Amino acid sequence: MFVDIYDQLYISYASVVSTLGVLFNAFLLFLIFFKSPACLTPYTVFLANTSITQLLYSICFLLTVPRVISINLRIVNIYLGFSQFLGHWWSYMIFVTMLHFAVNSFLSIMLSMVFRAISLKTLRFPTSGAFTMCILAYLIPLSMVVSIRDIEITSNFTINSNYTLWQLENLDKYRTVLSTLWVACCVSLLCIPIYSVMFYCRYRILKMLERPGYMFNTTTTLQIKRLVKALTVQSMIPVFTLFPASLIFLSTQFHVIETTKFGYIIISLLSLSPTIDPLVTIYYVQPYRKYIVDLLWSEERPLISPFLSNNDPRFYRSRSNSVLMMRNTHFV
Repeated sequence: MFVDIYDQLYISYASVVSTLGVLFNAFLLFLIFFKSPACLTPYTVFLANTSITQLLYSICFLLTVPRVISINLRIVNIYLGFSQFLGHWWSYMIFVTMLHFAVNSFLSIMLSMVFRAISLKTLRFPTSGAFTMCILAYLIPLSMVVSIRDIEITSNFTINSNYTLWQLENLDKYRTVLSTLWVACCVSLLCIPIYSVMFYCRYRILKMLERPGYMFNTTTTLQIKRLVKALTVQSMIPVFTLFPASLIFLSTQFHVIETTKFGYIIISLLSLSPTIDPLVTIYYVQPYRKYIVDLLWSEERPLISPFLSNNDPRFYRSRSNSVLMMRNTHFV
């Protein structure tokens, strides 16, 4: 197995980021399944869809650790992870599966915004409708995997060197596989309609909440705006991850960038979202944030004095505040 100093740094980065992505999303799934109040039920479907997708993305990233070389509408992937020992076909399939998870997680954030707009308009949204939306949206990234099931792959040194214009050193020492343009189009171009739908729904939500005499009280309106803000923050993460990665990819196609070192950056940027998204969700969804605060507070809280009466209001103050917050279920 051949690796240079840049490969070693890239593998170290991938190990840290993917491990954090798995841990953060696994913890978020725990919160979704065991700490979500009943009033969040339809919304938790979209949260779970995003979190499961990003957890699986992190696993695929850890297995492949792909370096993407893209020149003249040709993509040569160099696999530095464990998948290289499984063969070329399996390496490429895991790589495409990883990209399709990235697209699905982005679609899931859009669906959360669509759900919020529809639920405010109709004042009801069945859980079955949330499952249906997630399944139908998944058909788009699934086409990425289905479309390449019969793809011809090659590890021929001469062919791959021609595809990379002989710019890559030690190419014969790597395990390489030829990719397709369809996968890159899904990742790079689908963000345009997704963003359009997402921000249109955001505009409609805020307009409805600002309407005079709207039926929600002030507290509920503020909580809805907080969740919309969370979705907005999540949608802005790809601006610093997916967009730069797509820009680098497109720049190599038009010879604006010709150095092969950018092959490390494309997937590195794309892989930041699964690590950041769960933290944003945990922070903005009140029951999850409260659970963590209570968990940390219970570990640091001093023991109650045995001389303090159980009837003393100070004894129940913290617990009463917690119960009061949980009874206020109008935050969605």
